[in-house]
Amino acid sequence: RGFYNNPEYAWAADMAGVSCEQKTLSVKLTHEGLRNYDLVGQLCWMGEPQGKTLQVLVSGAGYGAVYWDFPYRPDTYSYARAALRAGDATFNFDRLGMGLSDHPFGVLLDVDTQPYVLHPTLAALNAEHEFNATVMLGHSFGSTVALAHALTYPEQSDGIVLTGFIHNVNPEFGPSMGKSISFAPFSGPLAGELLDPTYTISKANSRGDAFYTRNNTDEGVIATDNDTRETTAAGELISLARYFADQSKELTVPVMTLVGENDFVVCGGELDCTDHDAVIAHETTYYPASICPEIYVLDDTNHNANLHLNAPQSFVMLQDWINRRVGSAGAPPTETCDNGSS
Repeated sequence: RGFYNNPEYAWAADMAGVSCEQKTLSVKLTHEGLRNYDLVGQLCWMGEPQGKTLQVLVSGAGYGAVYWDFPYRPDTYSYARAALRAGDATFNFDRLGMGLSDHPFGVLLDVDTQPYVLHPTLAALNAEHEFNATVMLGHSFGSTVALAHALTYPEQSDGIVLTGFIHNVNPEFGPSMGKSISFAPFSGPLAGELLDPTYTISKANSRGDAFYTRNNTDEGVIATDNDTRETTAAGELISLARYFADQSKELTVPVMTLVGENDFVVCGGELDCTDHDAVIAHETTYYPASICPEIYVLDDTNHNANLHLNAPQSFVMLQDWINRRVGSAGAPPTETCDNGSS
């Protein structure tokens, strides 16, 4: 995509002292799959990668690797930079169906095929660099991918962070989303390049009110979001709500949830997220007490928590949890779950 080569944008790979390798990994969608697809991402670190905690950054629907390594005012909005400064390694990638990665037939991509793709991907990265621990951070649809992966392959995860996700859906979001998307082959930045009609993309300038609290957002962020918007596969749209049930009660690894009180996607209906205590009480019931789930609600923040003015404070909260519950910069976790889970 052209914006990756835009000289006006700055990426984590541009940081002094950071080393990055672009990884192209050949993966299948299912165990029985006959075709291989290329998954493309960047593995970055400072110093040496061996022995570090690997943070795997999973973007949401319509967002590629840009979400976690935002190129506009990156010292404020790039979580990848914050993680690298903290001494961890990052793997920030375009999920299959977006960005630099291959685009399989859109109905084949869903919330279960994406975790299957991550299984050999993480195995290959860990075999090469022998990371000390692995934590997966998801945003929105990427949070359901992180959750599904931890449930299916718990041996690969030392903890997960879920952002833009709680076990609730705003009844107003579906109709609003239907009005704000179009078919990617016919409109938007990929018109004429992507031929598969089972891919959608946000209409121009449709994300500002849906995903941001305006009085807590730099308008330059919204403009950059519009310029870098990515595709969503039909299979992802169909399967979006699959992990909003109670499968999370079977989770065996530590979990942190971070959600904005104005999140238009998951707040609404019977759950008013401006009542932070109600959100915490609601969400805690979806996880076993043995993993000591931690739920945080952000003031004046909508769906894209990484991209609000309070992003630096949010990043501190995320890294603090990783330090305590997973371990960071090669060090073990500093806190043990009160219920006996480490």
